[in-house]
Amino acid sequence: MTQDMLELVFIGSALLGSALLLLSSLGAGLHVRLHLRLPHPHVPFIHGGTVDDATLMPMVLGFLALFGIGGLFGVAAGADAIVQVLAALAFGSAGAALVFAIFSALHRAQGREPTSLRELVGRSARVIVSAGRGARGTVQLAYDGALHTLPAIAESDIARGQEVVIVAVRGMAVAVRSLPPPP
Repeated sequence: MTQDMLELVFIGSALLGSALLLLSSLGAGLHVRLHLRLPHPHVPFIHGGTVDDATLMPMVLGFLALFGIGGLFGVAAGADAIVQVLAALAFGSAGAALVFAIFSALHRAQGREPTSLRELVGRSARVIVSAGRGARGTVQLAYDGALHTLPAIAESDIARGQEVVIVAVRGMAVAVRSLPPPP
């Protein structure tokens, strides 16, 4: 490969990777589906997880963009073709690793799955807006490290401040029953 061809590959890689990475970060990314069956070799003691498309595509684009930029640095430094390719591979790998690190941090920062109302059945709560027959109220309870405020319905009138137990889920509201006062 001649020096001019190599420089053209680096420029094309930098432009294409940067443009597609920018587009994907703006939400207008390309949706390309490749249906390939790749073998999954089993290697003892090594357990790989799956990488979703949302993580893999930015990693590939980060590699592509920085591959081109690294190669152009090699060209600007007047290095040999082999050194240019090695610089391009080093920059590309660093770009893919950076994107992977960013997505890993974002994944760890994600909250858990939302609490299902069914998980709250049997839990105690406090009435903050009176509930009763034909009158929807509001209850509040601490569960799973968060304070939940929920619409509530009841068979009998329950005053504000009273302790209740959640007995069922009715649509987006919880059905509550009064707890007997402590002895």
